[in-house]
Amino acid sequence: MGKCGDKGYTLLELLIAMSILSVGILGVATMMTTGIMSGRFAHMVAAESSVAVSVLEELMSRDGSDPVFSASIANAVYDLDPSSAETSLVVQGRRYSAVYSVAPNSPVAGVASIEVVVTSSGRAARYSSLKSVL
Repeated sequence: MGKCGDKGYTLLELLIAMSILSVGILGVATMMTTGIMSGRFAHMVAAESSVAVSVLEELMSRDGSDPVFSASIANAVYDLDPSSAETSLVVQGRRYSAVYSVAPNSPVAGVASIEVVVTSSGRAARYSSLKSVL
């Protein structure tokens, strides 16, 4: 018989190549989903942080003789939206609320400890700071 040259791929080789490609594509899709979820979580933490920092900055900008630093305050609701009756704030469809606690003369005399807790959809984040009130 004449020369018989094998040209091209067999059906089995194509099936194996397609299977390997499919597994790779599924892996990439899973990584993309994880990346998107991580981005959402990072955005949520950044928004919580921003809200907490604004509350801490407002409290720390007060004079040391302000009445808020003279007595212990525990879990006082902070008004994030003073222009309305709501005390919470909506940032990109997510509702944030904040409470703060002040402990005068803690950890030492003349210093007040301030703690802000920001909550959103069941998640709570704590932020603390110290203020000299001499």
